[in-house]
Amino acid sequence: MLSRNALLYGAEVSLVEINPELQEKHEVSWREYELIETNPAASFRREMTWRDFDDQANRFANLLLHRGIKRGDKVAILLMNCLEWLPIYFGVLKTGAIAVPLNFRYTGEEIKYCLEL
Repeated sequence: MLSRNALLYGAEVSLVEINPELQEKHEVSWREYELIETNPAASFRREMTWRDFDDQANRFANLLLHRGIKRGDKVAILLMNCLEWLPIYFGVLKTGAIAVPLNFRYTGEEIKYCLEL
C-alpha cells in the first residue's frame, strides 16, 4: 500500500509506514503515513512544513473543541483558495466533525440554503 500511495506524492516527499501495532484497533488516524516534517507541505507563493501544517490543524481543532464542536457536528468552511485552507479542513476532521466546504463565490442566499440543509 505504501508504494501505491507514494505515487501520489512528488519525489521530494518521503513516506514512512506507521506500525499498526502502535495504533488503537478501533481508531483510524487522519493520516495513514507520517510525512517527513521538514518537507514543504503546500505552496501558494508561500510554504509551510508538515510540522507547521500539523500544528495549525491541531490549533484549529482545539479552538473548535473549545467552542463546543463535537464528533458528528457539521462545520462549514467558507474561504478563498489559500494556504490556510488545508490545515483548517484537517483541523475540522481531527475533531471528528464533518467538514462542509462552501464555494466562496456563493451568494448569501446560496450559503444560507447550504447551511440550512
